[in-house]
Amino acid sequence: MTARRDILAFVVAFLGLAMIAETAAQSPPQPAVKAPLVQTPKAPASLSDTVDAYAAVFDAWVKKHRPTTAILVVRRQGKTVFLKGHGVDPRAPSFIGSMSKAITGACVATLIRDGKLSFTTPMRQALAGFFRRHGPPSDRRFENVTIEQLLTHHSGLRGNEEGDPIHDIWRRRAERGMGHLVSPEPLLVEHLKTRLLYNPGTKESYSNIGFVVLTAAIEEAARKPYETYCREAVFDKLGITSARLHPDWRQFSGAGGWIIAGADYLVLLEVFDRKNPFLGDTVKAWIAQAQTRWNLKNRDSWESLGLDTTNFPEGWRVMHRGMLNSRGRDPNGRPTAAIISSFAYREPRGISVFHAMTPAQKDDKILGELDHAVHRTHDVVKRLP
Repeated sequence: MTARRDILAFVVAFLGLAMIAETAAQSPPQPAVKAPLVQTPKAPASLSDTVDAYAAVFDAWVKKHRPTTAILVVRRQGKTVFLKGHGVDPRAPSFIGSMSKAITGACVATLIRDGKLSFTTPMRQALAGFFRRHGPPSDRRFENVTIEQLLTHHSGLRGNEEGDPIHDIWRRRAERGMGHLVSPEPLLVEHLKTRLLYNPGTKESYSNIGFVVLTAAIEEAARKPYETYCREAVFDKLGITSARLHPDWRQFSGAGGWIIAGADYLVLLEVFDRKNPFLGDTVKAWIAQAQTRWNLKNRDSWESLGLDTTNFPEGWRVMHRGMLNSRGRDPNGRPTAAIISSFAYREPRGISVFHAMTPAQKDDKILGELDHAVHRTHDVVKRLP
């Protein structure tokens, strides 16, 4: 099952038809898998037509499920209209797991917009400096993998469901107190000893390692550290101040290493509005073309810039999920953990939602129940602050 279809299943859950959950036991971000149908309790009959309705839904969900922590943020028409936390400050940066891929996608897009990369740039060019320092990959097909194939999980690299070696590499490093080391190069040196599972461009397979490769490509094209470039090219331009790689888990980098306040993440999703000029016309044209780039008959959602994308007459709906359930040691040998279950989306009608919770469970239908209830509440809320 592809990640695109898995996330689509989560969307269907909004309508009460299906739910999905993402595997994560003791591992970094993992691919989504289907979960059983959830019978969501009916919303209170007397919900307010103000944002107090979101509070009522959130509080009822917390009372029922008693999560350790939970965050709900709602943004409508360019403004954060609701923000609440349980057991955590909802304004503080939160782990987001695989939702980090949208940040990496936005950073790649700025390099393409500015003429420093293209969607068809092959790795023999994008990582030319890396290959000079470390030698060629064991599988020379990797040199022909392109930026767009990495973004859309068509690189031929072993995917999450196919035993991607990056997860064991991350785990071993975390156990040795090395999870804070940020450079993607040692990870790639070890990982590229593994042969591709498929010829590039022939099969979609959701992959974390692909976004580690993109992290390295960003550093080569920008000639500066990945985190620095993301801050300067994206976050500073959008007025986002909370985003950073978690100091103990920088090794996850562009695949899952970011922490960010929920309200700021929703600001980031605004750049994926079809009418927003930030990404530039070339990038937005590619997003539209990517729907049928590998499947001419596709009328479903598709992977674009690290996001599951769906086309509507009004514009694109974008979304992603994240899950982390990883433990290790910090540089001083103290236990450290990266734990979260999260989900965010932006609808073309200008409504976006971020929610996150701990503990992160293999079957996260609990978080899906909150999302379903919040989605129904959008139509109840008529008066905004």
